[in-house]
Amino acid sequence: MPHGPYEVEAWKRKAERIEAHYSKRLAMVIGPVEIVMHVAMLKGLKRTDDGAMVKDYAVIPGTETDFAAQTIVTEVASEDQRFLESAAVDVTEEFPVGSKAFYLGDFNYGRPLQVVGHNMGKMNIYLLTEKTKEPQFGHEIAAQAEQHNPYIPSYQVARMLGFNPLVLSKITSSFSVMVGDERQNLGLNLKFEAKKLKVLGYSRKRGNGWEFSEKAIALLREYREKFPDFFQALERNPHGDIYQDTEFYPADIVKQKMAEIKNWLNSIQSNGLEKVPLEAQQLDGDTVKRIEAAVDSWLADGDHKARKSISNVPRRALLKPADAEHRCSDQKFTIGDRVVYVQDSGKVPIGSRGTVIGLTQAARLTLLDVVWDATFMSGTTLGERCSPFRGMTVPVGSVLNLTDRQVVAMSAAAASKKVAQQAANGQVPVGSMVNAPNPPPLKAGYSDAARRGYRGGHMNTHQVNGRGGHSLPIHPGPSHQGVHNQNHREPASPVPRGNMMRGGFQPQRPPVIIQRPQNQNPVTPSAAPIEGEKSEGRVLPRSYQAVPPPPSLNRIGYRGGWGGQQGRGGHGKGRGVVPPPPAQDVDW
Repeated sequence: MPHGPYEVEAWKRKAERIEAHYSKRLAMVIGPVEIVMHVAMLKGLKRTDDGAMVKDYAVIPGTETDFAAQTIVTEVASEDQRFLESAAVDVTEEFPVGSKAFYLGDFNYGRPLQVVGHNMGKMNIYLLTEKTKEPQFGHEIAAQAEQHNPYIPSYQVARMLGFNPLVLSKITSSFSVMVGDERQNLGLNLKFEAKKLKVLGYSRKRGNGWEFSEKAIALLREYREKFPDFFQALERNPHGDIYQDTEFYPADIVKQKMAEIKNWLNSIQSNGLEKVPLEAQQLDGDTVKRIEAAVDSWLADGDHKARKSISNVPRRALLKPADAEHRCSDQKFTIGDRVVYVQDSGKVPIGSRGTVIGLTQAARLTLLDVVWDATFMSGTTLGERCSPFRGMTVPVGSVLNLTDRQVVAMSAAAASKKVAQQAANGQVPVGSMVNAPNPPPLKAGYSDAARRGYRGGHMNTHQVNGRGGHSLPIHPGPSHQGVHNQNHREPASPVPRGNMMRGGFQPQRPPVIIQRPQNQNPVTPSAAPIEGEKSEGRVLPRSYQAVPPPPSLNRIGYRGGWGGQQGRGGHGKGRGVVPPPPAQDVDW
């Protein structure tokens, strides 16, 4: 594939950069780089539906994928045992009688099971089902919290409180004041621009800047009410950098006042202002406590479990706890999703259920903050946001999303039913085919459709009739500038009689230049092809400019013509119209 000068220069720079990287950073002399290999990065292993373990390749952001050919190792002497592919084993060996797993079928998705027998490559299981459907209280409470505790942009907060915008920006972050020879921070520490941190339930950053909640606004009001002189002095000089304590209070009381402000700020910081990354999506402590109360109330209603026997279950419908990391790592989560812990290792007991209250994107994986339905010994409070021993941060590959089912193994009937439901809602998966809807009934007859007209005497916009009933085969151009689309047909509409010229002719718009769909070159009158003519193996479209005038224009006695014998005023007399020059033979 040929490259232009820019591509060649870019390739040379990349080759020089690779050689310099190995020489300067890795102390390896690899010589000039003449061939660059594009490498697919190994993401890990994944389990197929038939039970085989294969390597999974993907694009990893921030990872270099171009390497010099002389640095590629074709054969590895000692392969990493963690990433060895393996063929599928017999189902009786992978799932022996008595083994435990999780069910991935659409019925009771994510429930624990036990294998009790085998039958021709399939299994008979005992499934711990749910008697009643689990309510989605996580999403409901999260949505209510967003409505009851909205975030307001900083410029609106400054207007509400009567603050200078610079004062609001200083006081909500770290605000340095020199108290004697010591620098003290007298800000509320609700936002950290340089560290890219925010405070849960108080601040967040969106595309238009920082936003603050009602709790943050109440905190600002309390700060100003307790120390009004401090804010008045700050309003007088909002453009300062490092302030002196004597700018706020007289020298005799300045140390006392600064100590009071510092003690009050320390009491505020001890109330559990949790700092999290800007991109983190997390619920505050009050919302988490409401979720805990909803879970406890639902569990206290009674036992919602029942045992059921299911026969002939295929291998793909069972999730082995040892394979959870390989099969569940590509799931997507949102705040409020219900999850179940399916990994056979870690600090959370296997089979525990919980609700997602936070998402944090790490370098290569997503971490979930989950408040679990029951306490366990290794549980935490997640930064004082939940009750003791009920919180834990886990990776996405250790849990199964019960709200948004993404690892579900459907039968053929269930899959076809789901496609039909999605088609009814206008959501057709890629690669699926559904029947197209029937076309609407025709509103006119076949002959009218062939003439592109309507019934009822309405005149077709593509047909201009004189009084003699003759039509001019000239198609009007579109109302906009550009090239006419051959597949486009403007709807016909009645033409008022008063728009006609004498003789029944209607003023026409300029003729249309037809555009070739293949090479987008317009057909000019000098090279107008004949309909059906083949050029280079293609059938060219017909140019409507290559149409001869109708014979009726030269017919004697045509009413409205130029000086016909039957016109008013006798032979050779028209109505003040200058007769045209004699007709000439035109080669069309």
